[in-house]
Amino acid sequence: MKRLIFTMIIICACQMSFAQNMDAVYNEFKDVKGVESVSVSPLLMKFARLFMDNDERNNPLVKGTHSVKVLDLEDCTKDIKKQFTQKVSQLEHNGYETWMQVKEDGENVKIIAKMEDQMIRELLVLTTGNDDCALVLIKGKIKQEDIQAIIDDDKIMIDGRK
Repeated sequence: MKRLIFTMIIICACQMSFAQNMDAVYNEFKDVKGVESVSVSPLLMKFARLFMDNDERNNPLVKGTHSVKVLDLEDCTKDIKKQFTQKVSQLEHNGYETWMQVKEDGENVKIIAKMEDQMIRELLVLTTGNDDCALVLIKGKIKQEDIQAIIDDDKIMIDGRK
C-alpha cells in the first residue's frame, strides 16, 4: 500500500513539473532567431489608457486587460514552428479550455482560455500551420459577458441590423 501511494505521489509530481503555462512557452520562444515578440506590461497598459478617449477607457475589455504578449514565428524555420506547435498543443491539458478551433488548408486557428472565479484570466489566440505560427496572449480579469457583447456588436456591424 505504501508503495502504491508513493508511486502516485511521484506521478503527480512529474506531471506538475512538466505542466506548461503560456508564460513559459512565450519565454522559451521570444528570443529564438526569426521570432518577433512584443510584451505590453501592466504598467504600460495603464499608461496607454491615459491616451484613450472615455468610451475606449470605459470599455470593459480594456479595463479588464492587464497585459498583452505577442509572438510571431513567420520567419522561423519549420523545426521551430513544429516545436512551437507541440508546446501549444500541450496547453489544453493544463487548465486551458478550447473555445473555438478552425482548420483550413493546413492552418489552424484556436482560441483557448483559462478561467478562474467566472473570470477569464488568460485568453489566447493561436495560429499554427505550415507557413505561419503566432500567438496573442491577453491576461487580466475579463467577464465572459464582455466578450459576448463584443461579438454581438460585431454581428450588428456586419449585418447592419440588430
